[in-house]
Amino acid sequence: MSSLFVSLIITIWLLEFAFSDSESEVGATIVFCILVGYLLFLLRYFVVNEGRKYTVSAFSISAILSSIGYGMYVERVGGWFWNDDYVLEDALLASIRPVIILLLLNEFFGVAERGINRIANAGLVNITSLMRIGLIASLPLCVSWGLGMFILVPTLILFFIFYWASTDTPMSLNGK
Repeated sequence: MSSLFVSLIITIWLLEFAFSDSESEVGATIVFCILVGYLLFLLRYFVVNEGRKYTVSAFSISAILSSIGYGMYVERVGGWFWNDDYVLEDALLASIRPVIILLLLNEFFGVAERGINRIANAGLVNITSLMRIGLIASLPLCVSWGLGMFILVPTLILFFIFYWASTDTPMSLNGK
């Protein structure tokens, strides 16, 4: 729910920015603070989660593919808001389409896996549900169009710093 909430906030702000005459510094600051807070909350979840390998890889792949999709759209159309050929809805779809395709593929393979292994949803946590979490968590980075790659790299660096900090035994507990 938090990823959908942050995605809606970013989308609303982008629509207001695109269709208003004045640039809102306050709105950009609020959206950026909400995105940073969301990413810190998400990193905390990823560090504590047992299936972090699957959630982080799905999160990263989704953000990378959405940035590539948006980059291809910008290259083909030309980019900027004041370009007559630039359609806001098409740019949003170009950045969200890879996430939707990955979610559908994940669900399809999840159904096939449960059918083969005869696993009930209430039973063992399967890989597809962990990947679903990573894909849905990447939505705010995918909505922010092209900023996804710039935000993904520091997010992954922070994830590894938090992860190493949570797994290393403090020197005071080592007995040395």
